[in-house]
Amino acid sequence: MGYPDRLGYDHLRVAKVFSTITSPVFTEFVIVLNGRYGLPHEAELFETLDRMNTVRPFKLVFLLEVSDTLRDSARQMVTEMLDIVAARGLLDFLDSPPTVRIARLFDPPYFD
Repeated sequence: MGYPDRLGYDHLRVAKVFSTITSPVFTEFVIVLNGRYGLPHEAELFETLDRMNTVRPFKLVFLLEVSDTLRDSARQMVTEMLDIVAARGLLDFLDSPPTVRIARLFDPPYFD
């Protein structure tokens, strides 16, 4: 799975930036998946999320931006990928399982 212009992870920098969040209402960290890329499941990403969670605990949310016609299949795909990630132990740092939400995009109009 390719990611455009991807830079290496810097756990310490991410943790430092994350520690600056002081809002008492911060409870969720949302990763938006818009259909161009699948669910990232590299160990480095989840190591970074683990360190972020140590600095400031959060509920992990995956928000899928998909058209109405792809809604069910996209949710199923991400749920299956999360099962794989969880089986690898990469979500063990979370207090509760991640949530999958759908942001419904409207299908483009059909023209003959």
